[in-house]
Amino acid sequence: MKFRLLSPKELEPLKEDFIKFLSVNTITGEDWASIKSEKPDEANTLLEMFCDIVWEKSLEKINFLEHRDEKYLKVFRCGKEKIELVGFSVTSAQAPSLLEENTFQDLASGKLKFSELQAEFYTSEKTIENALMQKFELMESGCVPCEEAYFYGIKSLVK
Repeated sequence: MKFRLLSPKELEPLKEDFIKFLSVNTITGEDWASIKSEKPDEANTLLEMFCDIVWEKSLEKINFLEHRDEKYLKVFRCGKEKIELVGFSVTSAQAPSLLEENTFQDLASGKLKFSELQAEFYTSEKTIENALMQKFELMESGCVPCEEAYFYGIKSLVK
């Protein structure tokens, strides 16, 4: 298995896709029920194969990821051979949480200034060998997909 098993909650909306997957592998509903009860290792292998396919197809579509907490924001541009990071951290004790959406609205409107946050900007890039695995690891560490404009918006702030 390349990635991880999807949870029952993650699998639920993919029920029809799993049925198609079984069908492509010439496994009927009755066959699946029999495999689950009589050959749990084979059932697990099939489930692992399906989950890997889902992860691969999903990860191929993701090009930008973000990770934030109360005091920092990191945004990643995920290419095939390298990952670029732009972000900032705030050091002001009075800085509002970066988890609050209104903090970014206040920054965009000019109501709040980066200088008030004592923001420190940074960039970095890293050459990678396996883009899908790198994206998977970032997501497992708490990153979520984001828009391209978000990455370039933060990048434009770095001087």
